[in-house]
Amino acid sequence: MANNTIQRQDWYEKAAVAIVRSEKTLFQFANEHNLGLTSTECQNVARTKEFQAALRAERNRFYKELSTDPSRSRTTAIGQLLFAIQKLLDAEQYDKAVAAIAQLFKAEGWTTDSAQFNIFNDLNAKDIDGLKKKLQEKLGKKV
Repeated sequence: MANNTIQRQDWYEKAAVAIVRSEKTLFQFANEHNLGLTSTECQNVARTKEFQAALRAERNRFYKELSTDPSRSRTTAIGQLLFAIQKLLDAEQYDKAVAAIAQLFKAEGWTTDSAQFNIFNDLNAKDIDGLKKKLQEKLGKKV
């Protein structure tokens, strides 16, 4: 029994990799590997705690790999967002596309009023007074 459990867990892990990385169904995986499982049996396996744990672990590995990819950047994320927006528009899901465009505005930093910006950045009153004095010296008069 213990040996069968070890084999089953190995099979679960291989199936989880195929499902997460290749977007296959468990039934497709079972057919490709000649496991002889029916669609109903695959559905039953997919609901087990052991299989769900294997699937969750593989998803976490996959997400970690994605998040640590050195080529991942803000521009790639914006490109993915643009791609998704286009797919929504193609599918005539305009309400979802508009919501995604709003997200694009946030990602691009377009949500703030460009007429309002802080020219003083992180300057405090002491810094401003110092700059006033330097300007006064250069101009030779009081500001």
